[in-house]
Amino acid sequence: MNKTLFAAIILSLSCGAKAAGFSDLAVNANSLKAISAARTLNITPGLLDLPVITDPGSSKWYGADSRQARMQFTAYMYYKVPAKYTGPVSQILSDSAQKQKISELIDLQLQHMYGAFTTHPGFVDAPGIPSGDYKVTLIGAEKVPNENYAKVSYSYDDIVVFSTKLFRGSGATRINFVLPKDPVTIYKKGFPTPGSRVNRCTDEHYNSEGDFWYFWNPYQEGCPIDGGDLVGVQTDLTPMNVTRNTYPEYSKLYGENGNGEVLQVSYLVGVDENFQSGDLGKKTFTDAFAGLKAAGFQVTVDQPRRKMLSFRFGTKRASIEMILSDPNSTEFAQEAVRGMKTADIFLYDGHSGLGGYLSPDRLAEDTGRPLELPKNKYQIFVFQGCSTYAYYNSAYFNLKRSGTDPKGTKNLDIITTGIGAAFDVGAKVDVAFLTSVAAGQRPSWQTIIDRVHAAEGENTALSHVNGDEDNPKAPN
Repeated sequence: MNKTLFAAIILSLSCGAKAAGFSDLAVNANSLKAISAARTLNITPGLLDLPVITDPGSSKWYGADSRQARMQFTAYMYYKVPAKYTGPVSQILSDSAQKQKISELIDLQLQHMYGAFTTHPGFVDAPGIPSGDYKVTLIGAEKVPNENYAKVSYSYDDIVVFSTKLFRGSGATRINFVLPKDPVTIYKKGFPTPGSRVNRCTDEHYNSEGDFWYFWNPYQEGCPIDGGDLVGVQTDLTPMNVTRNTYPEYSKLYGENGNGEVLQVSYLVGVDENFQSGDLGKKTFTDAFAGLKAAGFQVTVDQPRRKMLSFRFGTKRASIEMILSDPNSTEFAQEAVRGMKTADIFLYDGHSGLGGYLSPDRLAEDTGRPLELPKNKYQIFVFQGCSTYAYYNSAYFNLKRSGTDPKGTKNLDIITTGIGAAFDVGAKVDVAFLTSVAAGQRPSWQTIIDRVHAAEGENTALSHVNGDEDNPKAPN
């Protein structure tokens, strides 16, 4: 995936039933939309000759209500051939400038999976998310008859996260979804008339072109997008193994790990809109503070935007520093970098900014130097925000990689979310995690995630732990 393009896009933004049958998507849009007026979407199917799925390897993880799976497919995109390109359309991928532009637009087309896997029929009650480091291979291009377009084919390979409701048994699960045939023009097609101001194929509030890929839904009532604007994709999700009886490296967390005998926690909470009373982020901050006090943590600092708590267990001590900050500020970036570089546990709760707020590139830009994590220090990172699996998971493991740890998982475990995380339960989730690991208990990762899931309740964000496959099999 083109990370530079992706970062530029997200930084510009504010912030179980099986899937419906492919024939339903292609023939009977009326039943999918569940509206009275019949309308047929004759969706052009993608290239459905899938490559052979290879063994995903030893990568494992754990989620209480989600599964990780391998997803591969071939599809295509329509690319309007620019006037300055005069060569054969079939050779357009040989032109480096055209190939770069096409690759960027395929990334944009694929970003529409975010909306497809959360708002489209078949996924509303069993949502999912692609990762942030999928692999795309361009296959070829051909001229579209009677149109100034190239039909560019490509293959896609990814590890995805979906609700367990989508899976039946331990075998592969077939899913069907749609993507925009031309990602450049798809937003404009959502207006019923040329003078319309409201796009009828996306969220009523987040109605801009910049937000479209995250909220788009061609099956909404009144959406004028039809099957000729879409590419149908059919593929199988091959579930990956889950971990059992894995534990955080407690001997390192509770021992000399760069902070003496103190387990140091950096807990950063982002405001929703501002620091005023009633702000959802501020409420998470105050509620979590109250929850930790109720759990027995002793207050050592109590300021409006900075609090510190301590918990002693035996000869050990945990120290939690809580900071309330604006995630769009330089101060936030500085505090995040400080926490990630020095703390044993770094926890962020707040908006993800569609990936922009804690992007290593953003943090480097705001602090003036590349983010470097301590290679030999065991840490736990928790990203309690929207869709953080796609935004932050692989990026931070990559920063921990070394010659002796090529995957970056030996000294880092990460909790991320598969879909949107709710402010309503953020404090409960954070307290459930912190009381599990910073109060002398030594529960397994599976127990910790189960507690997090219980705290989420109906507001599940498909939270899960990554990187625990090489952890101890008993509390140390």
